[in-house]
Amino acid sequence: MKQSFSFALKMSSALCVLMSAIVFFSCSHSEYSDFEKTETGLMYKFYTKGKDTARAHYGQVVRIKMAKRMGDSTLESTAMVGPDGMEQMIQKPIFKGAIEEGIVLMGVDDSATFMINTDSINKYFPAKDSTKNFKPHSYLAFDIKLLKIRTKEEVMQEYEMNKQKYIQERKGKESQELGQYIQDNHVVVKPTDKGFYLIETEKGKGASPKDGDSVVVHYTGSFLNGTIFDSSVKRGKPFSFVVNAQGERSVITGWNEAIKMMKKGTSATIILPSSLAYDSTGYMNPQTGKYFIPPYSPMKFDIQLLEIFPKK
Repeated sequence: MKQSFSFALKMSSALCVLMSAIVFFSCSHSEYSDFEKTETGLMYKFYTKGKDTARAHYGQVVRIKMAKRMGDSTLESTAMVGPDGMEQMIQKPIFKGAIEEGIVLMGVDDSATFMINTDSINKYFPAKDSTKNFKPHSYLAFDIKLLKIRTKEEVMQEYEMNKQKYIQERKGKESQELGQYIQDNHVVVKPTDKGFYLIETEKGKGASPKDGDSVVVHYTGSFLNGTIFDSSVKRGKPFSFVVNAQGERSVITGWNEAIKMMKKGTSATIILPSSLAYDSTGYMNPQTGKYFIPPYSPMKFDIQLLEIFPKK
């Protein structure tokens, strides 16, 4: 009789523990009860389905509108960048249940919410300050609407087409920009036979540098609208280079031509057509793909020739 009672007591206790666990699980996940789950644990819920049955694939480029939420608080949103969303290449996920797995479930005009486990995000994308990691055992919500799916080749083709169009537009504007600047600023000096303007504001003394000489200068470079793009003066460190050198310390053609017309101590403003500066290529930021210096940009440099070291 005692053994039967003891066994019944144990079964009753185990049942209570089991029921408590079930109740706890149900309560803590009730808000996700209408979500589906992939084999890797990614929870998702679709709101709208587009007519196109084609799905995105890894390696393709998608345009999406996305908001990242923790509960009801929006942490990031493409709406903060622009109304047209953002383009992103779909990389293979680095952990199970990552957002990329959700995007490849989508087609054009689909909208859905995906729940990503914060434990995985903290592990694979930890904050520099560990105290700013996401709360463990929680979920980040990603609300996504997929607008367009394209191949990498299609994106590159469009990029190149737009790039060439922009270059041609810049080519057509340069002459007008340069002429307008000369007129508005009452530049009376004539251009050199190389096509640039040199306006001395302070005359130096002695000989001018020759090919192979090393020079030290201070300079400020700006576009003709006054926007400064580089300045050794602001950095507080003069710049040195070898006149008409090739390689690492070489400078644009206009600098080489202008510096050979200056003497030590000379301060001058030089106005360069793009053909003596960055020409049709401009200078592009390799990380963003955006032009730091656009093609066909005439520009102005204020230069002070500090030192000349003759070639040995």
